[in-house]
Amino acid sequence: MGIIHSLSPDLINQIAAGEVIESTHSILKELIENSIDAGASKIEIATESAGLGRILVSDNGHGIEKEDLPLAIKRYATSKIQTFHDLEHLFTFGFRGEALASIASVARLVIESGTEGNRTATRVVVEEGKIISEEEIPFFQGTKIEIKDLFYNTPVRRKFLKTESGEEKKNRTRVQTMALGEPNISFRYVQNGKEVFFVQKEEALERVLSIYGENLRDHLLPVHTSRNGMTLRGFISHPDFYKSSRTGQFFFVNNRSVELKFSAQILKRCYGELLPSGAFPYAFLFFDLPREFVDVNVHPQKKEVRFLSEETITGILFQGITEVLRTSTPVEFLEMRRRLSMPIPYDNARNESSFGGEGLGFGMGSGASSQWGTQTEGNPLLGPNTIEGRAGFSLQGIGAGTNLHLLGENPTKHHLFVPKKHYGILFETFILAEAEDGLYIIDQHTAHERIRYEEVLRDLKSKAYKSQSLLTPIRLELTKEEAEEMIAETQRFSELGITLEPFSGGTILIREVPSYIDPGKETETILDLWERFKSKDPEERELYDEMAKCVACRSAIKKGDQVSDPIIGELLQRLSYCENPSLCPHGRPTLIKLTRKDLETMFHRI
Repeated sequence: MGIIHSLSPDLINQIAAGEVIESTHSILKELIENSIDAGASKIEIATESAGLGRILVSDNGHGIEKEDLPLAIKRYATSKIQTFHDLEHLFTFGFRGEALASIASVARLVIESGTEGNRTATRVVVEEGKIISEEEIPFFQGTKIEIKDLFYNTPVRRKFLKTESGEEKKNRTRVQTMALGEPNISFRYVQNGKEVFFVQKEEALERVLSIYGENLRDHLLPVHTSRNGMTLRGFISHPDFYKSSRTGQFFFVNNRSVELKFSAQILKRCYGELLPSGAFPYAFLFFDLPREFVDVNVHPQKKEVRFLSEETITGILFQGITEVLRTSTPVEFLEMRRRLSMPIPYDNARNESSFGGEGLGFGMGSGASSQWGTQTEGNPLLGPNTIEGRAGFSLQGIGAGTNLHLLGENPTKHHLFVPKKHYGILFETFILAEAEDGLYIIDQHTAHERIRYEEVLRDLKSKAYKSQSLLTPIRLELTKEEAEEMIAETQRFSELGITLEPFSGGTILIREVPSYIDPGKETETILDLWERFKSKDPEERELYDEMAKCVACRSAIKKGDQVSDPIIGELLQRLSYCENPSLCPHGRPTLIKLTRKDLETMFHRI
C-alpha cells in the first residue's frame, strides 16, 4: 500500500494559516486590506487581549453580496482575479483568496455585510471553516468581521506569540503603518475599550504628523521625482533630526507597505557623513509604479515585492533623496549647540581645561603665553600654522575664476554663502572665512569637489567639452570577461567623449578622452566610472552625474595640499557661485557656519 496521500481540506487551510497568519497583526493587515479594496472611506478596528480574545474590523465599503459569503471563506476564491493577465496587472491589495479561509480555520468568525440596493444585510457564523448559521439583519452599508478565540484549535501557535503588551504594540504599529499609506481613509483603533489611534481623512504630510508627531513638522524635506512613468514621493528628515534605529523608515509600493532590502544602504549612502554613526533618518517614501513593473505575488504575507528592474528603483530612490539633500541649507554647528547646554568639564586638582591645556591657555601647549600673545608651532588647537594677527585676505576683486563663462551670461552668487575675506588654513585642511552672516569653516577638498562636479556636469549637459585623440593610446588591462562587458558599453562611454577599442584578450585601448578629465587621471577615472556602471543601470542624466563625481573625486585638491592665499580666495569665490555650495557631490558637508549669535553664546555674551 502506498504511503503518499492527499491532505484534508482542514489541514491544508491550517497549513496556509501558518504562512499567512503570523500573529494578530497579520490578521489586521489582511482585513484592513480587504476594507481598502472594498472602497471604504472609514475603517474602525477594535481588539481585546491583543486580538487573541477578539478582533473587530468594520468599514463602509461596498460590502459582500449574500450569495458570495459562502465563497468568501473558501480557499482560492476571490473577486480580484480571473486570469493570469489579471495577476500581472493587480490594482488591489488582496487577491489570493487565502485570508478569510486561513483565519476561519484557526478562529471563530462572524461576518456581517450589506450591499447597496438591498433592504437587509446578512450575518454568517463560521467555525472550523464552515458556515454554521446564516440570518438577515438590519441593513447597513459595508462589512463587519469579528474574530474570536484565535488559535483555539491550534494551541501550539499561541505559545510562539509575544506577551500581550508586545502583541498590542505590534498591532498598533501595523494599523499606523497602513493608515500612513492611505491618507484618504479615516482610521479609528480601539484596544481593550480605549481609543489609542484616530485619524481623519487628510493630506499626506498631515497624516505623517498625525501618526508620528508634530515635532517632525519642521524637520521633514519633501521628496518628489519622476522618470519613465514612475514616481517617488514622500518625505525624509533633515540631517539634524534622526533616530537610533530604522523604525522611522517606511516604504510603500503603490501604497502597499513593503520591505525593501536595499533601502537602508541607499539612505546611508545618500546621507553619508551628514549623519553621525548609529543615526538613522526618518523616511516616508512612496513609489507609484506601473502595475506590470511589480510582482507582488512572491511572499505569502506580501511583505516583499519583486521589480522588473531593481536597478531602476534604486536609481530613482538615490536620485530623489540626493536631489533634496543637495538643496538643503548649510550644516549648522549642531555639536557646538549641544555642548553649549552642558557645563565645561574642569579638573581643579590638575588645573587643566577639558581641551588638555594648562590653566586658561585652552590647549596652547607648554610654549604658549598665558596672555593672548604669541603662540608656538605645534599648537594642538590651531594647528601647525598660526593665524594670529592676520588682517584677513580680502576677496574683493577676485572673480569666479577662469571658468566664469560657464556660469552663464549673468552669474550670481548663492545666497547661502557669500564670503568677504579668509584667514588662512587650519590643520592643512580647513579654511577660515568671514561672511556677513557669520564665520565659515570650509573643507578645502569637499569644497573643490563641489566646484569641479558642477563644472564637469555643466560641460556634459551643454556638450561644451572637446574630445582629444591620444597620440599613444592608453591600455586598460582587464580579464577577458571584463573587457567584453566594457566594450559592450562603448556607446555609453562615447556619450561622455571617451572612445574605447578592443585590442586583444583582456586589453582595451583608450583612443580619445574628453578635455574635462585631467591629464594623467584617464585610467583611474574611467575604471572608477566602469565600477559605477556595473553596480547600476543609469540613464543619461545619471550617466553624466556619475562621470562628474568621478572627475571631481580625482581632480580636487586633497587634505594637506599646500594652497596659497590667492588660490584659496579663488576657490571660495567659485564655491559661492555653485548651485549648492554646502554639500559635496557625495552628500558630505563642504562648510560649517558659526553665526555671530553662536559665538556670542559660546563666550557668554548673551
